[in-house]
Amino acid sequence: MRLPGPFVITRVVDLFHPFREPQFLLPDATPEAFAQTRVSKDARFVDVANCKLIMSFHSLIVRTPRHLILVDTCVGNHKERPALPEWHRRTDGDYLRNLAAAGLAPEDITHVLCTHLHADHVGWNTRLLDGRWVPTFPNATYVIHRAEFAHAAQAARDPAARHASWEDSIQPVIDARQVLLVDGDHEIEPGVRLMPAPGHTPGNIVLVLDDGRQRAYLVGDTIHHPVQIERPHWSSRFCFDPVLSAQTRARFLGQVVDTGVWVIPAHFAPPCAVQVVADGPGFWFKTAAV
Repeated sequence: MRLPGPFVITRVVDLFHPFREPQFLLPDATPEAFAQTRVSKDARFVDVANCKLIMSFHSLIVRTPRHLILVDTCVGNHKERPALPEWHRRTDGDYLRNLAAAGLAPEDITHVLCTHLHADHVGWNTRLLDGRWVPTFPNATYVIHRAEFAHAAQAARDPAARHASWEDSIQPVIDARQVLLVDGDHEIEPGVRLMPAPGHTPGNIVLVLDDGRQRAYLVGDTIHHPVQIERPHWSSRFCFDPVLSAQTRARFLGQVVDTGVWVIPAHFAPPCAVQVVADGPGFWFKTAAV
């Protein structure tokens, strides 16, 4: 799926399905509170019959005049993820076939940008080859915010860590000398820059695209689901700092409301790209016609 916005933005899917009930992801989204939202009736984003959030786990590939930038690498295959059965030891992922269907090979990617280092954003950083983890994108520079790297490295030392994603998805690209640590305002090329968005994780970032005609924000998990546009104060249970996450989200929505820019999160179901509009004192959205 090609998405609107500057440059050429293509969605490559790893997983797409009804995920969990709203309160699993968003503790404030009790059945009663969720039922009061407009999104709760929208079958594009909610499995209404079973009251589950429909989630897409996808990469966004940005083709610029200079580079081919892949943003977030989803869940991956063969990874040890026992906390979520549908992520655990997968062998059925079509991600690389979907990449090929978009006319791309792993060798074509010049940059892999991780908006943050949660397991569902780094999984295809690596693939299993002859019993060892190797970078999936052998010619790419893996761009990681310095603060995010430090936080994830510290978390990886915790024996109670939920996932072993550092060992199977980050350390191998470090060993391959493909990691570039950057500050939160790093510019990959003119019109392609990072913007700090802390809260979900300490080093969470947004990729800002601006070709002089259009602008888009690839926001990762700054916004997980469209209901958080209606309810910006609803942070996910996986946020490192839920209060800061909500503040960052509300501030960002206030910056982009009624500007016509495209907001493209990491987990929105199709049409995936939205424009934020005012809705009384709050926010709503318009979707892309794709």
